[in-house]
Amino acid sequence: MPNTTLLDPTSQGDVSAKFLAPRLDSLDGKVMGLLNITKNGSDIFLDRIAELMQERFDIAEVVHIKKPTFSRPAPAELLVELAEQADFVIEGLAD
Repeated sequence: MPNTTLLDPTSQGDVSAKFLAPRLDSLDGKVMGLLNITKNGSDIFLDRIAELMQERFDIAEVVHIKKPTFSRPAPAELLVELAEQADFVIEGLAD
């Protein structure tokens, strides 16, 4: 897996130091990470996203990670774990 830099969208740090992650050439053969923020319905939403993505792309694997609570940012360890396992991540909101 390529070297990954994790960006925290909730950070109050220096905005000039942030950058866009490089885009993947293809999703085929990639590991898709799904970050469930634990809002009502987000599990249903992410399951459907996984289903649609697997119909359209040759996704190698789907990794599901769930935040402990939607009211706080995800713990850094959880985000690092997800970044180490997945080539790309979709975060699911619902209600």
